[in-house]
Amino acid sequence: MIKSICKGVLCAVIVTLLFILGFALIVQLAGLDNNIISPVMQVVKVVCIFVAVAIAIKPAKSKGWLFGALVGLLYMVLTFLIFSLLDGKFTIGFTALSDLLFQTLVGLVSGVLLRLRNKDVEVA
Repeated sequence: MIKSICKGVLCAVIVTLLFILGFALIVQLAGLDNNIISPVMQVVKVVCIFVAVAIAIKPAKSKGWLFGALVGLLYMVLTFLIFSLLDGKFTIGFTALSDLLFQTLVGLVSGVLLRLRNKDVEVA
């Protein structure tokens, strides 16, 4: 369980970092408005969490919701730490807490949806 969750989270974090680097380059070269960054990043987070949950729940026959919630939670914590280190400041405010809740919920829902897709497993 722990190994598959860590594998999923690490894959998601790596993909997120690669996407951010590429997207930053596109924003810089194309001169895109900074208002586009936040919505695009939310979509990236959702997609990365979904993929991470898909990786993490492969060995699980039940409790996809739990695997998903843990993936979302760990993804948030790890990305928060990485980006705080890069930014040089650790600020835990409303935005960080709402991201934590949102990403944990995305993971939970992803786990349920992915388990429902497989008919040979239990949802609970």
